[in-house]
Amino acid sequence: MTRKLFCTALLLSSCIRPADERSDHDDLVGIAELADIQVLVEEGQAAVRSLDSGEGLQLWAQAPVFDVSLQLSSAQRFHLEVLNCMPNAQAMVDGQSFAASSRPSPTHCVFDLDLGSGAQRIQIAPADWEDLESFRFADMGDIQTAMDSVDEVFDRITQTPDLRFVMSTGDVAEKGEAEEYELFQSQLAHLNVPFFSTIGNHELTTEILRWHKLFGRYTVHFRFKGVDFSYVDSGNASLDPQVYDRLQTWLDEGADRVHIFGTHYPPFDPVGARNAGFRSRNEASALLEKLARGKVDLTLYGHVHSYYEFENAGIPAFISGGGGALPERFDNIDRHFLVIQVDPNRNQVDSVEVVRVDP
Repeated sequence: MTRKLFCTALLLSSCIRPADERSDHDDLVGIAELADIQVLVEEGQAAVRSLDSGEGLQLWAQAPVFDVSLQLSSAQRFHLEVLNCMPNAQAMVDGQSFAASSRPSPTHCVFDLDLGSGAQRIQIAPADWEDLESFRFADMGDIQTAMDSVDEVFDRITQTPDLRFVMSTGDVAEKGEAEEYELFQSQLAHLNVPFFSTIGNHELTTEILRWHKLFGRYTVHFRFKGVDFSYVDSGNASLDPQVYDRLQTWLDEGADRVHIFGTHYPPFDPVGARNAGFRSRNEASALLEKLARGKVDLTLYGHVHSYYEFENAGIPAFISGGGGALPERFDNIDRHFLVIQVDPNRNQVDSVEVVRVDP
C-alpha cells in the first residue's frame, strides 16, 4: 500500500470509528489476576477496583445482578466488597445464598465467603431479581457543573418510594476530572439505591480511562425482573460498530421481553433547528429502524437540559436532562428526574412520571 493510500485508509478508519478505543476498553472491564487469584466478571458488569491476596476483591457494580468467576489456587476465606450494590443483594455460591456480613451503607455490601480451590462462581443479586412483577426505577441525565448540589436531586430520589435503582444517560461530569468523580462518589451517599450510567460527551473532555477504571463499561446492559436495559455509549453523537453488534445481540435476545434503551444523544432532536441529535441523520434513521425492528418499548435520552416527550419510529421517547446542568431557558422545567414503572407480566411500560426537584 502506498503512503498516500495508507494515510487515506487511516483517516477513514478514524472517522468511521471515533469511539473504537472506548469500545475496546469495554472488553477489559471486570478482568484481574494475581499469582493465586484470577477474576472475571461476566459481561463486564462490574469494574475491579482492587484485588489483593490479603484484602480480597473490591468491585463497582454496573448492574443489579452480575456473576463473578474466580480461579483460586487454594481454599480460603474470601473477602468481597461490592460498591454501588443493590441494598438487599445476596451472594449465591453453589446454590446457597449468603447475606452480606456488613453493610457500611445501603449500596456498599461486604461478603466474607468460605470458598474451595479451583473454579468458583459467585452471583451478586437481590433475592427477587427473577420475579416477574411490577417495579419502578428512576432515570436522569446531565449533572455536569451542578455536582456541588446534585445531593438535592439524590435526596429527592431517595424520598421517592419503591425505586430499585437509578439509570443515567451520561454527562455525569463536566470535564471528567478526577476531583469531579471523587465528589460524585461522595454525593452518591445521598442515594439509597445504586446509580448505573453510560457516558455522554462531557466525560470525553479529558482522560476517558478515568471512567473505565472507576465505574467500568461505557455501554451498560443487564436484565432485571424480566426487563432488558441497554444504555449505550453515544458520546461522539454516534455509536461504534462494536456497540451496534452488541446491541443487535441484546435486541434479538430481548425481543419478547420489555426492552428499555437509553443513550446520551437523542438520534433526532425533537426541536429540529437546534440540531442536538446524532451527527448523521442517516445513522440516526438506521438506529431507530433497528430499535423498532427489535421491539424496543421505551427510549430514554439526555444531552438536552430540559424535558421532552415524543415518539421516534413509533417508540415512546423521553429526554430528561435535568440533573442540574445549565437549564434550557424559559422552559420552566429545571431540575427533574423520571420515575418509570414497568410490568413484565403484562409486557409493558406502565407509566413515565416527571418528578420536579425545584418548586
